[in-house]
Amino acid sequence: MIRCTRMIIPLMFLSAANLYGQEQKSVLQLAEAAYARQEYAMAGALYTRIARQKGDKMPVEQLMKMARSFQEIGYYKEATDIYKEITIRPDRPANAYFVYGEALRQLEQYDAAKAQYALFTTSNADSLQLKNAALRGCDSAIVWIGKGAPVQLKPLKELNTPGSDVVSGVVKKGLLLMSNGYRSMALTSGSQAKPPIDKRTEQPYYKAYVYQQYAGDNSNAYLEELVPALLGKYDYNIGPVCLNSTEDTLYATINIQGKEVPYTGKGLVNGVRQLQIYQSVKKNGKWETPVLLPGINLEGYSSSHAVLSSDGDILYFVSDRPGGQGQTDIWYSEKQADGSWGAPVNCGNQINTVGAESFPTVNEEGILYFSSRGHAGMGGYDIYRVRGAKSTWETPENMKLPFNSGADDIGLILKRNGYEGYLASNRQGGLGRDDVYYFSDPNYFTRVDRTQEPPPATDQTHTVPPVTPEQPVPVIVKTHTAEEETDKKKLEELKFLYDYNSASLLTESRRILDQVAAVLKRHPDWKVVISSFTDNRGSDQYNTDLSALRCYAVIDYLANKGIDPKRLYYSNKGESNPVNGCKDGVPCKEEEYRQNRRSELRIKW
Repeated sequence: MIRCTRMIIPLMFLSAANLYGQEQKSVLQLAEAAYARQEYAMAGALYTRIARQKGDKMPVEQLMKMARSFQEIGYYKEATDIYKEITIRPDRPANAYFVYGEALRQLEQYDAAKAQYALFTTSNADSLQLKNAALRGCDSAIVWIGKGAPVQLKPLKELNTPGSDVVSGVVKKGLLLMSNGYRSMALTSGSQAKPPIDKRTEQPYYKAYVYQQYAGDNSNAYLEELVPALLGKYDYNIGPVCLNSTEDTLYATINIQGKEVPYTGKGLVNGVRQLQIYQSVKKNGKWETPVLLPGINLEGYSSSHAVLSSDGDILYFVSDRPGGQGQTDIWYSEKQADGSWGAPVNCGNQINTVGAESFPTVNEEGILYFSSRGHAGMGGYDIYRVRGAKSTWETPENMKLPFNSGADDIGLILKRNGYEGYLASNRQGGLGRDDVYYFSDPNYFTRVDRTQEPPPATDQTHTVPPVTPEQPVPVIVKTHTAEEETDKKKLEELKFLYDYNSASLLTESRRILDQVAAVLKRHPDWKVVISSFTDNRGSDQYNTDLSALRCYAVIDYLANKGIDPKRLYYSNKGESNPVNGCKDGVPCKEEEYRQNRRSELRIKW
């Protein structure tokens, strides 16, 4: 689902030129029409013009729409200022306190938000449910903030633009993204100096992209448009996109095409350009023309955000169709014997609420991640993790800090190594409307799922067992050839160095690991232990964890080069076994510290 919230430009840039030629209609008519079409950036600018003219005499219903327009495009501070004025007016609507509380919660002003929620009275059961969830969310957020974040979330600078950039999945080549910020960049598919603009957001339309890490000898990343020959012909928003495990079937969320859209209201409304799920199949190495996914789309309603279960037999998606619990729900469909998809079924009220649920992802077998505005959370969309399948689920668990904030947090994605992950957020301090954030956590599974052993990690295409700590390997007496002895000796002499406080592989290390992968492919029965070390700066526990991340970096790189992770073991040594005298209390030169920041290989026959 493409959100029209939070993809913004400063309203000062909505100049009179945007409105010229429409002056035959009143500013109010234009504002009301833009608001009804969910063109919140335009509506906010128009209502602001009215407010300058009318001042305190502006009708409260127009003030409410102006405040919501600011809120929907991410101007939470401006929205709270307007809501504050509305709540002191005698003609304030009943829900003014609630929406004021929502905007305050998005600013993480939880005590102030609770005060506004408490003033909101209603007899509507759905509204009362949202109020109670919001109050619980405020209380929980205060506790979570007090405890702090167990890992650090970092913006991925090479992927973030002043536009909206959202990570949506993992494929063999790297990360899948949807973005409106890359369209003017010089990619292999070309660039657009003036890309078409979505009037709802005053931003370009989305396209789908793939981000390939470690591409080329001297680069860390490579960004390209996803199958432009297939998806480039579509207008309006494209994405997110999901591929099956063999990457020969593609499911893409795309806006309804054509100049005209279904008429959804009376008066000035021209309709809403809803979302639909398309499917394309690759045959003989060529993608066929995408078609609307049979049995999933429903005329008059949106269907979006398709994602497959680990085994590919269940398709989860988001829809606002009848029969749901609230605004948008997560639904599922089961693959039939003939390969078609069965009738959609609602995932039930354990996941879905009277609010909005969206952005489902599958990272582990039997686990669903999704974002919700209806469960008790920190504000905006919060990310939740839940065990189950189809319509049978346990209680969803809020992912807490650092994955959630008062803003919108969406699309948590894990790489197949199970310790690196990504999400998108419009939290304060970002570069653009939505930014991509990255984390690495060697204890991720034990921390989020304490009741069970770490499940296999998956990239939605391949299930890969979690990396196993060094274990005894049965000793088999075998005569080794001279070539084997030579290869073993060369591999065990290698050392991969790291920058300070980093687990990223250096360019030279990647070149050497390419040669390591070639040797391991010649000896498919070999097992390898990766031992990693740090220098002595930092606490013992921190260095132990950092050395684990360095092990994972090597394992992940080799796995991406076709080496079965079952052959790869790790031993995270921390600051033990320095190659020189750099121990605690001993001053050293930087080059001496650097020699201790290393990974080494040991062959298990």
